[in-house]
Amino acid sequence: MDKGTGVVTSVPSDSPDDFAMLNDLKTKKGLREKLNVEEEWVANFEPIAIIDVPGIGDMCAVSECQRLKVQSHKDVDKLKEAKTICYQKGFYEGIMKVGPCAGMKVEEAKPIMKKLLLDQNQAILYHEPESEVVSRSGDQCVVALKF
Repeated sequence: MDKGTGVVTSVPSDSPDDFAMLNDLKTKKGLREKLNVEEEWVANFEPIAIIDVPGIGDMCAVSECQRLKVQSHKDVDKLKEAKTICYQKGFYEGIMKVGPCAGMKVEEAKPIMKKLLLDQNQAILYHEPESEVVSRSGDQCVVALKF
């Protein structure tokens, strides 16, 4: 919470965490108030199918959350299990349904879309450590990747 990384996408059709949070924001006024989210921002929003995952369908997160009976964005263990399934199967078996790579496997489409977005100046490369970096003396470090 002490740093920002830019634009973060939300994909409730394929991300169980995003789907669970969307449902909570739709149904829990107190959560919306706590996060300063207006009801009209989420009330009529529905996930859009972008990846078809064989054996699961084109709403992988929705299917897995229902199968595992996820009740809230706080169901951490169930969401972790759903996320593992959705992300692995989605990446290695999923087929893109929209965009210039429609019909391609996600695994093949990802580098193509990355290059397309970079070439069109719609994205930049961004790298950050997976966890806090601490020196041997115990000081918190600021890390930068320079080209």
